[in-house]
Amino acid sequence: MTEPTIALLTDFGTQDTYVGVMKGVISGIAPQARLIDLTHAVPQGDVKRGAYHLWVAVPFFPAGTTFLVVIDPGVGTARRPLAVEWSQWRFVLPDNGLLTYLLAQEPARRAVVLASTAHRLSAVSTTFHGRDLFAPAAAHLARGVALEELGPEAQDLVRFPLPRLELEPDRLRGEVIHADRFGNVITSLGVFEHGADKLTLKPWLPGPEQASCELEGTTVALPDGTRLPLQRTFGEVPAGSPLAYVGSDGLLEIGINGGRAADALHLKRGDEIVLLLGSKWS
Repeated sequence: MTEPTIALLTDFGTQDTYVGVMKGVISGIAPQARLIDLTHAVPQGDVKRGAYHLWVAVPFFPAGTTFLVVIDPGVGTARRPLAVEWSQWRFVLPDNGLLTYLLAQEPARRAVVLASTAHRLSAVSTTFHGRDLFAPAAAHLARGVALEELGPEAQDLVRFPLPRLELEPDRLRGEVIHADRFGNVITSLGVFEHGADKLTLKPWLPGPEQASCELEGTTVALPDGTRLPLQRTFGEVPAGSPLAYVGSDGLLEIGINGGRAADALHLKRGDEIVLLLGSKWS
């Protein structure tokens, strides 16, 4: 029998014992579970960053994986603690928008509020639901407990507004959604397939239809008016030079060969980025 997998994503960092304690709780309930750390370096309370990390990570995990996500600036308030089944995976997390990007692609199959006292720790603090509510729920799911045993059905899951992705006859408008630790700037423009002489858009957000354009003459416009041609790799431009390229997740990214684009180009989340076509969409 395959070991159940629990993937952890938090903003707890590694300086304190919070992550280790959650793993201890899981091990006491479901010692057979395999624990995988996605990251614990999400900036404090940054729900949008957490939602992005989930979107890029989930497809690479086996069906049945439970994602334990604790980025919870509303801990102790009326926000709902949830267990959610989406596509082939399950999620245990606060109802604060962490599933926004996934729910934009397809609705949840089921969702429940974590209300069962039999599937939490006996004493629940107001400040550490990761330990007292979420970790036990994830562990019980790993043990084979049915989702509906954890509590009553939940409707209308919280979502934040989606980033911009607007298709126009000769351009595609989007915005910065993330900068990684290398300073590479990731935008909402995509998802793209990058062929030898053509770029094909297969949108990951609601709105645009699939479309293709010629690579020749296509550039990327930054907020300050700078235009960058599309490249395939960093090595196609001199050291210290900026470039635009399609990243590993199919989204258009902006980088600097050997540098940090987010800092050098002063790009931040929400800044408009425009793909300007050399021809019309087809």
